[in-house]
Amino acid sequence: MEYESIKIVLFISAFLIFLILGIFITLYTVFQRKKVDLIIDQQLKEKVFEEALKKSEIEIKENALKNIAWELHDNVGQLLSLARLELNMLAPKSENNSSKIKEISEIIGNSLQEIRTLSKTLNAEYINSVGLEESIRIEINRFNRLKYLDSQLIINGNPFEISNQDEIILFRMIQEFFSNTIKHAQATKLEVTLNYSEDFLEINVKDNGKGFDKEQVIKGSGLMNMQSRAKMIQTTFDLYSNGKGTSIKMTYPKKGIE
Repeated sequence: MEYESIKIVLFISAFLIFLILGIFITLYTVFQRKKVDLIIDQQLKEKVFEEALKKSEIEIKENALKNIAWELHDNVGQLLSLARLELNMLAPKSENNSSKIKEISEIIGNSLQEIRTLSKTLNAEYINSVGLEESIRIEINRFNRLKYLDSQLIINGNPFEISNQDEIILFRMIQEFFSNTIKHAQATKLEVTLNYSEDFLEINVKDNGKGFDKEQVIKGSGLMNMQSRAKMIQTTFDLYSNGKGTSIKMTYPKKGIE
């Protein structure tokens, strides 16, 4: 009888131990799941916040560029137009200096044209109205006209529609590359290739400049910031550079336009 009592006590004790252990494991598992869910939720919130912050930065920059474009086109443009008009009125009265006045008038006219062209590429509304290809072509033509670089634009495949926001980000990234090429690369040639397929657009931009060491480029620089901007529009981004030049490759997925 005593043996049976001991067996019952042991059985109950074992049951209680396993029950407590089971409850502990269950609570621990639930706690870990909640912890993981909390971490994931926090990471998602941080990602959303970072994306919102980047979008806000882009919007602020675009507004600033838009204001600069207006200032160039409306204010500076009008002043140059007025100066050219005054020179043209002065020319008949100054026969001795008429050729010089004509030359200055042409310089002002060319400056006015360049300012108007530049103001277009700074204005997001204009870029959206003409599209990515034409916006790039305007820049390429400007480089050739001013003899900055021997530049060309190559388009392969059938173009598809790109959302306005994505188009602006893609163009600004290409513009950033252009800026770096002109300021630092000491290049003589520039080439932009747009390869359209059914599912994506591959953009290749390259120069024949002196290149740079990627390890020495400050992470906050324009070229390095391209990576984060590409992620915003689900675009893969690769940057290459050596002593024979610098190039970027972007693969933008075709998306449904709402």
